[in-house]
Amino acid sequence: MESNNYYPWVWTREKVVIVGSIAFLILSLLDGVLTLWGLGQGAIEEVNPVMQWLIEKSPIAFMAVKLSLPVILSFVIWRIRNRSRKFVACSLGLVLIVYSVVMVLHVYWIVFYE
Repeated sequence: MESNNYYPWVWTREKVVIVGSIAFLILSLLDGVLTLWGLGQGAIEEVNPVMQWLIEKSPIAFMAVKLSLPVILSFVIWRIRNRSRKFVACSLGLVLIVYSVVMVLHVYWIVFYE
């Protein structure tokens, strides 16, 4: 593998996985916090029945599961980063797109909730 010492703007696969995983974790944390806040305000409903059940049992359990999922997926992606490049790129890209759309929905109901 070629060194990036002369091209610091070129991202290595490892750097992409790390930054993508951190972004995924932050988006998941924001989603969890905003979901709990929106539920408390009566502005939204949780559409995932498993997460709704967890929220009803314990918001702490909900957040623990919410944050464990990106950690587990990031670990799996890190382990296979050199074996399945397309899967890694597609997986990270897909979760970041999905969570970005979820953030847009959160912003929408925060702005337009009366």
